[in-house]
Amino acid sequence: MKRYLLAMGVLLFAGVAAQPALADSFFIVGSNNQAQVPCTPGAPCGEVTITTSGNTATFVVSSLLSGYVFDTFGFNFTGAGTLSLTSFGGEVSSPTLGGSGNQDGFGSFTNIFNTGKNGGSSGGDCVVTAGVPGAGCTFNFTLTDSLPGNLTPAMFESISSGGNGSGFYAGHLAAGNGNTGFVGDTEPTSTPTVPEPSSLMLLGTGALGAAGLIRRRFGH
Repeated sequence: MKRYLLAMGVLLFAGVAAQPALADSFFIVGSNNQAQVPCTPGAPCGEVTITTSGNTATFVVSSLLSGYVFDTFGFNFTGAGTLSLTSFGGEVSSPTLGGSGNQDGFGSFTNIFNTGKNGGSSGGDCVVTAGVPGAGCTFNFTLTDSLPGNLTPAMFESISSGGNGSGFYAGHLAAGNGNTGFVGDTEPTSTPTVPEPSSLMLLGTGALGAAGLIRRRFGH
């Protein structure tokens, strides 16, 4: 019995500590054209969630403005490897992953994801209800690093440089009526949605401690 309980504690520790997934979320709160694309900290116009696991990173990007869709999305990468686009879904059509480029008003980014959409022609598919974006408002893409090892959200959270302004993420929002503008997170605050590895290690250590107490309780 005591060996079984000790083994269960070790397995629990190993299983918990091995979970590598980390995620951060950001709101897009700034616009270079408030008249056509309203976007403020009190009424964000977009949301970005990035989840990393191993050498992959998945972005989920949503428009929070009905009738508007993203046709480009810029982000930075500070890792040593080279990123490749390995999967995508949602509100995209023939997407591409390009090198550095400027997102007007929010600086230059190391990578630009192009959704393949033609401006806001598909904006009518984006319907936001009670702050929740519908399927036509959201796209996702997964990147794979050429180098082995673990990516972290922090590798995609450096502020842009050059250009007119700066941001952590930025993109171009367009509506079917011709209204367009570049938007970005000029006041970024990330919210971890998955425990960091240190927290997982503490939880695993607690499991081992519990296993040790059980072992002593049942004798040698």
